[in-house]
This record gives sequence, structure tokens and C-alpha cells, in this order.
Amino acid sequence: MKLSIKNIGLLIALPVILASCAKDKQLMYNEQPSIYVYDRVDSTVFTFATVPVNVVKDTINVEYRIIGTAAAQDRTIKLEPRAGATAKPGYHYSVGPAVVKANEYSAIVPIYVYRKVGLKDSTVTVILDIKENEDFKLGYLGRLRYKLSISDILSKPTIWDSAWAPYFGSYSQVKFRFLLEATGRTEWNSFPFPADSRFMSQRAKNALLVYNQQFGDLFDENNERVVFP
Repeated sequence: MKLSIKNIGLLIALPVILASCAKDKQLMYNEQPSIYVYDRVDSTVFTFATVPVNVVKDTINVEYRIIGTAAAQDRTIKLEPRAGATAKPGYHYSVGPAVVKANEYSAIVPIYVYRKVGLKDSTVTVILDIKENEDFKLGYLGRLRYKLSISDILSKPTIWDSAWAPYFGSYSQVKFRFLLEATGRTEWNSFPFPADSRFMSQRAKNALLVYNQQFGDLFDENNERVVFP
């Protein structure tokens, strides 16, 4: 059987192509992994106004996830506050262990927030940026920072429109205060289970019915009657 010059060239080139593919595959698996914010939302508006006055510290958990392979040793996530932050590290907040444990693909990083007198009339903020280090490169663009706002002022929860509006309608401070009393819930920045939402919705409706029967319609700060869908 005769081989054409073209086929002979392919046979000669094949080992080179295979070696190149093997090298590329090795580089892919040996490439330094990257990390990004995995949370459904990349910011939190936290207020102490929803918790009892004796609570002076709380925790916000932020999930980070790697792109790449797990490692046999712990690896550190480098988080750095962006310039211009009004929240002071060690005073308004502190970041807990930012570590991806050995053989893991994600990490929950706790951010501790502290109740301070000045938060009664002001909101402080900080943006924590992921920075490259010896363990991780930067992951997906747009998922490389987490913004935290802290106050002791009643304010609209970050996820109100996506999580709570279907059950309670548009936000107002009067409505929110009523919900705090009626439901007893203090955590409004984490997504609830559907069954919990339905239970809270019915509880709020019952409480509003009792209020309206005793005192008449409840109106909010915008002179709108408080109703639940």
C-alpha cells in the first residue's frame, strides 16, 4: 500500500500533536485556581434595628467558591477593604477565617458586625475585594467583591423585592415594623424556605386583621394603607 506525501507528513506530525495536547492538558490541571463570590447576592444591608437591644454582635456568612481543583492543604482567600470605606475594621466589623479547607471547593467566610452608638443615625459601608495571592487568582468578573452596609436604622432588606415582596407587597418602614412584631423574625437578608414564607404571610395577615378590627386601617409613612397580597 502506497502512502502519499501528505499522509506521511501527518504521521510524522501526529506524535508532535499528541505531545502538545498532553502538555496543554497538564497545564490546564496545573494552572493556579481562582476564586469568586458564590452568594446569590453580592451585598448585604444589615441593620441592628431588627434584633433585640441586647444583641451587640452578629454574623454575616459569605460563600466563596473556587474555579479549579481541590488541594491537599488549606488555602487562604485574600480579602481587602476598598479605599473610601466608612466602616472601620475591628470597630464596625471584622472578617473571620477566610480559608478554603483541604479537599474543599468552597468556603463560608464569617463577617462579624458590631453594634455601635453612631449607627443609630448613620450607615457605614465597606467593599471587600478579592485580591490575588499565592493560593488563588481572580475568578469571574463581577463576582470579585462583597459590599456590606451596617446601621442601627430600620431599612429595607437587601432581598425584599426578590424574596419578600411576593408575600408582603411593597416595602415601607411601618409595614416592616409591623412584620417584625407579627412574625418575630429577625433575619431578613437570607432567603427563606417557601413553607416558612407562607407561614409568615398567613401570620402577618391574621395579625393585621386583628389590628384593623381594633384600631382601624393601618397607614404607613407614605399615607398608604398597609395590606398584604
